[in-house]
Amino acid sequence: MAAPIIVGIDGSAHAWRALDWAADYAVRHGLPLHLVHGSRALVRDGTIPDDALSRLVAEREDMLAEARQYALKQHPDLDIETRLVTKDPGGALVDESKHGMLVAVGSRGLGGFEGLLFGSVGLYTASHAFCPVMVVSRSAPYPSDAPAEVVVGIEGRSEERPFVEWAFAEAASRGARILALHAVGGEFGSPRRRVVEDMELSEAVAGLRERYPDVPVDQLVSDRTPSRALVDASENAGLVVVGARRRRGPFGMALGRVNHAVLHHAKCPVAIVPTNE
Repeated sequence: MAAPIIVGIDGSAHAWRALDWAADYAVRHGLPLHLVHGSRALVRDGTIPDDALSRLVAEREDMLAEARQYALKQHPDLDIETRLVTKDPGGALVDESKHGMLVAVGSRGLGGFEGLLFGSVGLYTASHAFCPVMVVSRSAPYPSDAPAEVVVGIEGRSEERPFVEWAFAEAASRGARILALHAVGGEFGSPRRRVVEDMELSEAVAGLRERYPDVPVDQLVSDRTPSRALVDASENAGLVVVGARRRRGPFGMALGRVNHAVLHHAKCPVAIVPTNE
């Protein structure tokens, strides 16, 4: 069975926009779509009377069914399952990610404290998922209206290859171009340094141009900080792709300051792709 695309559904507008992008990804890659809602309130532990709990379960099932019908209206041939999980939302999505190809989440919670840090569920999922995570803001365009450009942030480390290749594969599936972006965070100091940075950026995408000959590639070496350069580039992009090092133990991925800033401020969806520690 093909690994599914997972999308978190919580009834918010942000989740519905994430569903748009998850469904589009599933169709382009020929994969099933799983709609997941997790809540500890659904646990039968005596805290909530049985009749009230039954109503709560029915409401959440109706919410998932509505989301499924919405996706099917856009993509009638899409294979869609719904999953109601008696676990906190972030934990439910991380568990599902163990068998998923991609997890899509909205970029903010339902408001209040959960709206901080682009949504506590989104932050936890992006930090701990076992597969790439696509974070989609409510302000993101509908997938078919998104610019045909995928921005990938490159530092020049050897372990970046998996997420750079992921960006190329995604650009190929979209019929989009790649903007390979390397930011040095300050003035170049000399023309020679600019030439060296350009050469290192070319090496980072070496081989991928040949593997994906139909994907046009632009390279940009910026004197801005990585976070500022990526956020600026997101204004004309359909997707920003960044990597995150996976750490051993329970700590999940090291998102770092740059990824946090991009997740907060990017004008388009952001894909976090795990790399080795």
